[in-house]
Amino acid sequence: MKMKYYLIFLVLVLSPFFNYKTMAQRCLEFNYDADGNRTEMVISYNCGDKRDVLEVQENTEEREICVYPNPTNGSFRIVVPKCVKSEMSNYEIFDLNGVLVYEGSLHEIETEIDMGNCATGVYLLKITNGDDVISKIVLKR
Repeated sequence: MKMKYYLIFLVLVLSPFFNYKTMAQRCLEFNYDADGNRTEMVISYNCGDKRDVLEVQENTEEREICVYPNPTNGSFRIVVPKCVKSEMSNYEIFDLNGVLVYEGSLHEIETEIDMGNCATGVYLLKITNGDDVISKIVLKR
């Protein structure tokens, strides 16, 4: 009986050393470009130990579509490169409740959208180009 408790105690004490990633604290670190768009997300274990780093990069096509200024006080611009531009490009803006706030087509390389009458908050911008769908977050101050 005493041996059984000793083994249980030994397993509980040594188990964190054998599988440290399940017990380790994870930290997220984000890098942004000059326009405020997220370009990289880094996940690390033990919040300073960069030996186990997983890097996630956004699709290059998504980074080429620029939304600025973000955050915005009212109006912002969507800049779509010529290689992505087509007759079927359109946009939809949703609030966090999933309600469609604005929608329209992207006829020009640069399109200005006025959200002056919308409440302050976070909005989801969905750009559709044929079968491709790109999502961006827009912050309204």
